Amino acid sequence: MNQKPGRKTYEDALEKIKDICASREKSPSEISVLLKRWGIDRDKSGRIMDELKAEKFIDEGRYALAFVRDKIRLEHWGLSKIKFALLHKGIPVYVAEEAIQSVDETEYHEMIRNELLKKAKLLKSPPAGNWQKLARFGSSRGYEMDIMHDILDEICKKR
Repeated sequence: MNQKPGRKTYEDALEKIKDICASREKSPSEISVLLKRWGIDRDKSGRIMDELKAEKFIDEGRYALAFVRDKIRLEHWGLSKIKFALLHKGIPVYVAEEAIQSVDETEYHEMIRNELLKKAKLLKSPPAGNWQKLARFGSSRGYEMDIMHDILDEICKKR
């Protein structure tokens, strides 16, 4: 077969993608990007995506749940930032929102409190001036202001 170096056949691409998906959750858009990079044409790419979905190698809902769980527990992201990232990865709004609804509210609030407390300990300015700095920090992490407000009041009065 006369094939350009670096280009994969349909079968090679399908097997390689299955191996990748078996080891780590991937979004459909991430798979599409890989297939395009490998030089797989649109028709074959569509067939591969259909087969991966049918065999449950990729699933948007499962991916979104894993993404939300990992970003909160490992990277301490807020729900706003997580939702934006999911939408950027091509996950439909309803799937992203469903995954976000699965978050334990108490655990999420405690994570925000802990992250804001850690940041507050690093600040050298007087506690009264820290409220805005901590609010900016929390917003950059994607924390919702309505959740942060009471936590920030508590932190800035304690110190």
